[in-house]
Amino acid sequence: MFTTAIIGLILVAGVIHPHLQEQLDNLQNNDMIEVIVHMKNRPDLSILPAGTSKQEKIQFLQDYVRRDQEALLSYLLAKHDPAMGVQTYWIFNGLAFKATRGLILSLTSRTDIDYIIDDYTVAYIDTNMQEGSGKILRTPEWNIQKIKADSCWNDGYDGTGIIIGTMDTGVDTSHPALHGKWRPSGWFDAVNGQPGPYDDQGHGTRMMGIICGGDGHGPFTDDIGVAPGVFYICAKVFDSSGGAQISWIHAGFQWFATQDAKVVNNSWGSVSTSLEFWDDCLNLRNL
Repeated sequence: MFTTAIIGLILVAGVIHPHLQEQLDNLQNNDMIEVIVHMKNRPDLSILPAGTSKQEKIQFLQDYVRRDQEALLSYLLAKHDPAMGVQTYWIFNGLAFKATRGLILSLTSRTDIDYIIDDYTVAYIDTNMQEGSGKILRTPEWNIQKIKADSCWNDGYDGTGIIIGTMDTGVDTSHPALHGKWRPSGWFDAVNGQPGPYDDQGHGTRMMGIICGGDGHGPFTDDIGVAPGVFYICAKVFDSSGGAQISWIHAGFQWFATQDAKVVNNSWGSVSTSLEFWDDCLNLRNL
């Protein structure tokens, strides 16, 4: 009963997410906070005819959000505050920018906004892989034997011809276990904007190692990768401390929508339940 009442209050009372409201309650009038605005209208790729190309679908998304966000962008730009740093997205119909408490509250009267949430931080999942018995096997590692991936290799299935993606802290492409597997130009840095791949934390490299590290039945020792035959591309959306603003993750989804990876690994999560990336995932799958 209490939960139902709270949900009803949120749906009726306006567009400020409760998580953001907590921040606003402690914000001074001139202080700025980074927010994400989700527009009410959502493009529907399913209405496009069969045979529509991926690029045509992307163009459809871009044209749709440009039209739908036009009025809100004009309103924001009229504030003449370059500190806002407005960033638009088409992988979902939304925008990211910095705003004062007053500006955020002024947006609650708009009928074209679904909700506004703070650009909060999520963290990667800290995994510590250990063999249950305490004994670590080699060539291949115990995890490979547990799921019998090496049996798949015997039958010729090692991921060859597949491109894998990951959104993490980056990847150290020079690591011996990943030698020659990174696909040139397959890099995006939403955190620091660096032109070439790197990993200033280590988590992303470890995850990519689990995906494709080593060479299967080849001469490389200590194979840990399930699919050693794949190529990979990577987006850095987590910083050196292992945190990611949701605007960075949205940018990562949008970049992957323009790529040709068949699988995108996301070894990260949140203590709260959220639909923040629902539209990103739907559109990415449709593309």
